[in-house]
Amino acid sequence: MTIVGALAVQRLDVGVAQLYARAILAIARAGEELGLEEGLRLQERVEKRSGFSISLDDLLLYEPLLPSELATQLRSLAGPFRGSSLHPGELAAMIVVDSISVVLAKGYVAEAEARELVRFATALGCTVEEVRKLSAETAPFLSALDGL
Repeated sequence: MTIVGALAVQRLDVGVAQLYARAILAIARAGEELGLEEGLRLQERVEKRSGFSISLDDLLLYEPLLPSELATQLRSLAGPFRGSSLHPGELAAMIVVDSISVVLAKGYVAEAEARELVRFATALGCTVEEVRKLSAETAPFLSALDGL
């Protein structure tokens, strides 16, 4: 299965959904404060990916997630006896596509958001070229990736 093919198939379990939501929140907050539209779109994306909702208020109480922490926590959730079958590249693809959707709720992607998106994707093993391919449909909005 390709990384892009996994986008429509995989359902996130509770632990991974929490990490996924925190990563998208970190990307959305990289440029400025989280707006109402972005918050609503974040909740919608989490529910779509996991099948359950996560309170935005609860999510905002967590310390900001770093890309290295995401990779470490994902590895710990994917132990041989944990039953998680989500490849880090699949999660990276979800984060790229969905974080772009969330931040575009305000109409553009800020350079700081694009950089943070790349940091999260590469921490999970995705290359910058793969990020470009995953974001090809939104290329006009991602001019901030040109310098990366």
